Amino acid sequence: MLKWLKGLAGGGERPDHPMYSVREAEKLLADLPDSNPGKALEEIVGWVESVSQTPGYTASLRAGVLQVLEDTGQRFEEKLLAEYINAARIHDHRSRDRCQKSIAFRAALSEAYLACLVEDFGIDGETAAGNADEQASVVCRGMRCTAIQEKVRHLGYQGVDSQVWGRLYRYYDIAEKAGLVSRSAKPYRGEQNPTTPQWELLRPLMLEMGALESLAPEHVELAARLVARIANAFEIAAAPAPALPFSIDLAQPASPFQYGDSPPKAPTARFFGPGTGIQRLKDLLDREESNPLPGDRKEGQEFSRWDLVRVLRHLMLYWGSERPFRLNKRTQAKGKVYILHSLEAIRRVVIQVGTDQLGAIEATFQERGRKLALAAEELDVAPEVWNEKDVSENGIGVEVPLKQGEWVKIGRLCAVKRAEADYWWVGVLRRLDARAGMTVVAGIEILSKNPSSMWLKLVGKEGQLASTWASSTGSHKYDYVNAVMLEADAAAGPAASHTLAIDPKEYVPEMMCEALLGDKTRLVKLGAQRDSGDDFVIVAFAWA
Repeated sequence: MLKWLKGLAGGGERPDHPMYSVREAEKLLADLPDSNPGKALEEIVGWVESVSQTPGYTASLRAGVLQVLEDTGQRFEEKLLAEYINAARIHDHRSRDRCQKSIAFRAALSEAYLACLVEDFGIDGETAAGNADEQASVVCRGMRCTAIQEKVRHLGYQGVDSQVWGRLYRYYDIAEKAGLVSRSAKPYRGEQNPTTPQWELLRPLMLEMGALESLAPEHVELAARLVARIANAFEIAAAPAPALPFSIDLAQPASPFQYGDSPPKAPTARFFGPGTGIQRLKDLLDREESNPLPGDRKEGQEFSRWDLVRVLRHLMLYWGSERPFRLNKRTQAKGKVYILHSLEAIRRVVIQVGTDQLGAIEATFQERGRKLALAAEELDVAPEVWNEKDVSENGIGVEVPLKQGEWVKIGRLCAVKRAEADYWWVGVLRRLDARAGMTVVAGIEILSKNPSSMWLKLVGKEGQLASTWASSTGSHKYDYVNAVMLEADAAAGPAASHTLAIDPKEYVPEMMCEALLGDKTRLVKLGAQRDSGDDFVIVAFAWA
């Protein structure tokens, strides 16, 4: 023990390397520039590689120096990823570069920790250096670095490559053979709660089963934090069970999957599931939904309750027994697709109804100092032209051109018109795939092929009289909201099937509205949210 401490402090025999001790490593890293986190992280990657390849380190000393390099680099990495999340652009080189620097940093550490375990600690041999606590700490750090690669690749819509999964399974296989899977460790001083190699495996596995390709970058980050918070609720075993619907094979570097009615039979197969994690998410969701959601969205690096509720619902859906899967086959298609984004643009290109009262609506807006863009005016924004890739009954795959799509992000509402079509559809961007470099493929779910735009006069909540909205002069003053109906015939079908898209700032649950439909004025009652995004909310409604 004394010899190990002496080596860490810099005494005794030392390797032929500038970072021959933890203290010297800290000194050399102290002057890295905070103003350029990308350059600092590149320099740390070089140090990681040289420390890993230099002979003469004891197992404990090399592990200690690598930990200093990781802890120092994490500060710069957090800055880079915060910059990326706050200004993610799918075709922007700087955005991609931020993610790539983080991936390179974590990949170098993951490889270095693994080499340290195998070559220095000899954890695969009959006798291993160090004690079990130290070994478990290095295993957990190596697995955490590997798992962060998964998260960052999803932040950049890149998907996870087989090397990441292969290295993660290699760590867990080592932990199993060394009897460390349930060994408690505190590898990071800044974390209050201990962890285990088993939890470090389940964190990225359950995160992957949360369908991150359908989340915006900031929601991927939030999902990762939620998963880390409840990691001790997840379960894993060597045999299949109804509560363990997902599987991996430690001998196969492939992503985890839902095995259905055909569980793998290989001895290296492992089966896992959310355990009590879904209930813990539900408890969080119930607490957040006990109060009305604010209309504002995330600002800076903090997450709003809207963000939290959205991600909680998403994870519960994809971890649950009714996990979604693609129902309709996609067929290849070639052609041009015209794209407009934002609710404002959509309402100006879809079919207009009830426009005979626009004069009164415009007068009311002017009285209140609000500007109204009439739905009858010509569109002043040119649509973007994308290439069609494939199509299904309720979706379309497209390629985002290199010099377009700066607004593109998971969850964005858009208007879509195929080249041969006469009318615009309304859709939501659900998937992005940037694995082919600068080529980005987007998947758009079509919400309605027959949308229509109409004005709603806000009357009051059910049971209230319009007189309660009267001004002091005795004349009635109303607020008007432009909405886009997402169905073919608003008067047909069950009430539960009716939905519309409106500005989130205009949404009031259970609000009674008068639909301006010319001579056929009807009352509408707004219901619960079905979906939402940065500038829209989709709500159910009923004709009263």
